Amino acid sequence: MNAPPRPRLPMTTLLAANLFFNGTSYAATLPYAGIAAIDGLGFSSGDYALLLSISALVGLVASVGLGFLSDRVGDRRVLVLFAALMGALGFGLIYVAPSSLSYIIAYCVIVPFGGALFGQSFGYARAYYNARQPERAEFMITVLRMVFSASWVLMPPIAGWVAATYKVFDVYGLAAAAYLGSALIFLILLREPMARIGTAETKASGEAAADGIAPAMLMGIVGIVLISVALRLSGTAAPLAIIGDIGGTLADVGLYSGLAALLEIPFTLAWGFAALRWRKHTLIVWCGLIYALYMFLFTQAHSVSDVLWLQLINAIAVAGLMSLPISYLQEAIHGRVGLSTSLLDVVFVLAGLLSAGIFGLMASSTGYVPMFWIAGVLSTLGAVVLFLAHRVIGPRVAPAN
Repeated sequence: MNAPPRPRLPMTTLLAANLFFNGTSYAATLPYAGIAAIDGLGFSSGDYALLLSISALVGLVASVGLGFLSDRVGDRRVLVLFAALMGALGFGLIYVAPSSLSYIIAYCVIVPFGGALFGQSFGYARAYYNARQPERAEFMITVLRMVFSASWVLMPPIAGWVAATYKVFDVYGLAAAAYLGSALIFLILLREPMARIGTAETKASGEAAADGIAPAMLMGIVGIVLISVALRLSGTAAPLAIIGDIGGTLADVGLYSGLAALLEIPFTLAWGFAALRWRKHTLIVWCGLIYALYMFLFTQAHSVSDVLWLQLINAIAVAGLMSLPISYLQEAIHGRVGLSTSLLDVVFVLAGLLSAGIFGLMASSTGYVPMFWIAGVLSTLGAVVLFLAHRVIGPRVAPAN
């Protein structure tokens, strides 16, 4: 019996490098986006919230559109390459010509398509492993997510040093370079015949497409969205709170982000092994409750040291909340891994939209601490909704995920 053909290129290494670059683009910019807009360009908190809302709406359209196309195109690599190039263009614009206009154009027109790189990358990876190595598919997604987290260990201290030593807008140059790195990887993969994954390979893998999303899963997605709002709200507020409420520096923001990511890596792998034994929605519920605890404790922090000590709890929760929902959502619509994976971006966009609205309403001269109380409540509520979805609705109408 002949062995199945193997790709000439080290596929897992290249896919991991792509996710590392993708994580680098987030790690370089997310902690400083609000600082660049509010402190660097003079946006008010309300204007910044409006900009985030518009960006989220455009991102919603971009993510769903690309997710819909990815299950119908002959080659998913093209869509991943497109997203990478758009990310490089958007962040490159801010780096080359930092101004209110370039910031608005980038975040409201270009970057939302680049933001789809995360979902498109995981969608391609899951489809690739489903077709080539189905027995490893789910665990490899966890490994790739761990690599994504690893980029947050290296980049935040570097970005913090760049922002503190030069200009905060220079972090966008780092992000643009990372997007170009992802684009280069998929240009290389275009030359690998075994890396081609499209409609033909999906049909060959024997996946029958489902008609829609089961009610339990739909309600579970609502829970995931609520928890994601908490993550986004705290992610936006934490750097500003460290500087404005606690008296930290830009370098402290980088240290905070890097430490959280470093601690997150082993927990990501641990949650991956746990998912082989326990149901994913149960693990996500526990992670949501742990994250709520972290949020409530953050409100009691009075120094940068206090925040850094809390990163152990943060890492336990975030490691699960940023990895387990990937596989959970990829099973939302059976046989439509591209559209299902686009739900990652939909959740991310909805979380951005809702968190931006809360940020705009709550940001005031009283500081950013009240946002962490709200984030804690939202994370708790999301965990409860997810629990009820599979314990009440799931057993009656659909198999629990």
